[in-house]
Amino acid sequence: MKRPIFATFISDKPMNAKNLKIFIGPTDIARIGATLADAFRKRGIKVTVVSGELNPTQDGMKYDIVVSTRGKNIIQKVFMYLHLFLTVMFQHNAFIFLFGVSLLPYNLDLPILKLLGKTTVMWFVGSDISNYECLEAAAKKAGVKYYISKDQGMGTGDLKSKLRMIHKIEKYVDYIISYPSISQLLTRKYIRMDIPLDINNITYNKTPNKIALIVHAPTDDKIKGTTQVLAAMKRLKSEGYDFELQLFKGMSNVQVLKALSEADISVDQLFAHFPGMFAVESMAAGCVVLGGNIPEFSGFPKESPIIHTDPDNIYQNLKILLGNPRLRQELGQKGRKYVEKYHNSLKIADDFIRLLTTGETEEIYTAKQSVKEIINQAKKVNDDF
Repeated sequence: MKRPIFATFISDKPMNAKNLKIFIGPTDIARIGATLADAFRKRGIKVTVVSGELNPTQDGMKYDIVVSTRGKNIIQKVFMYLHLFLTVMFQHNAFIFLFGVSLLPYNLDLPILKLLGKTTVMWFVGSDISNYECLEAAAKKAGVKYYISKDQGMGTGDLKSKLRMIHKIEKYVDYIISYPSISQLLTRKYIRMDIPLDINNITYNKTPNKIALIVHAPTDDKIKGTTQVLAAMKRLKSEGYDFELQLFKGMSNVQVLKALSEADISVDQLFAHFPGMFAVESMAAGCVVLGGNIPEFSGFPKESPIIHTDPDNIYQNLKILLGNPRLRQELGQKGRKYVEKYHNSLKIADDFIRLLTTGETEEIYTAKQSVKEIINQAKKVNDDF
């Protein structure tokens, strides 16, 4: 990678694993930042990981800096992040940002980091860059029913603002990480990476319970489909099927992981075509997972053992699993192996180290159309249905 001329006045050291100093933040999504930072440290890499206000899902995660802006006005918040930027700018040579958020408002730090010759990565994860019309059109074009309505939130937000953000990020960052199912607005190449997970933190349940334990996390009914899940279970109970149900409400991540290791069936999100972090953790614990899984649409590996489940087939899929303990055990084993192969945080850290030091990577996707063409096609496809 060619470095800006100005950068040679600051450091002429070539990037290698020994001198890598990585910044991750300033926000964390699905514990990606903290998990990746821990894996980097195990590989001997110097890293600083930062998060905003912590929530129960981050319980057990370690952060070097937590930026608390509660009770601060906009000017105070800007100065807090400006101070953080000036502090970390010269202490690191690689920066990994998440969810379209960098250290300064409107990503104003990105051109500065580029000028200084820093290597930068932006990891998009979903609603940060997705557009509802494009998502709906892509699903229909793939022959997939799109269950999410516009008022459910996925892919909403001001399109012009998203396009401005994406344009600046594409212009200044070295690498973009994203997924085919959400990347309709991107115009340059991007990399697909699996969400990192420290599998050693999750106990693998090898033996099914005599009475199946089903778990579900009703964090957002609009995406999770909790209403449909509970209706299917009520119907199965009325037909004489014996099982137990545990809903994860108000639990810390540590408590969730422990409970998953005692469960048999995990129901993830019914209104999505790809798995969330909850599904990955469930597989690591040995649960059979019901949820979104259409590899042709999401770009996730086709060998994923997640049983694609939506509001139309949740009852039937649960019925099959409740009547077949051996199938539950077999799929649980496949799930654990799948997570070990694709989501092992040490493997993903190694992939990052190779990317940051050599520019080499796997699974590169190319945006083949302009944003204008994609949006016009989206309108046309949606009008046709």
